[in-house]
Amino acid sequence: MDVRMRYCAAAETGYETLSGKPAAVFAPIAVKDENGNPTGWEVKAVFDDYIRLAVAAVIAAYSVSDAKPPISVDDVLFEATPQDVSALVEAVISLRNEWYQVPAVVQPEGEEDKDGKNA
Repeated sequence: MDVRMRYCAAAETGYETLSGKPAAVFAPIAVKDENGNPTGWEVKAVFDDYIRLAVAAVIAAYSVSDAKPPISVDDVLFEATPQDVSALVEAVISLRNEWYQVPAVVQPEGEEDKDGKNA
């Protein structure tokens, strides 16, 4: 089944309502070693968070025109195939990155790119 998705503030607040967690779980946190040197990024979100965010984005897409969303969290959790779930999660990650204008590659703080510039 094809569904529409919309990433906007309604998707994030919808996620918070569905999950009971703040949308900040998707924000990358710089990870540092014992000496304080940046080693990478970590996100606190787990797979269930991405499913709920995807459903919230579907709900946002349909709610903007007062239409009933064709799927729910339970539909995804109990009826969707692994391929369906992966497609939903990949789509919502892509939409979120686009909305926040996240570059394709994010380097840890202080790490220089190949041109010698800080990211």
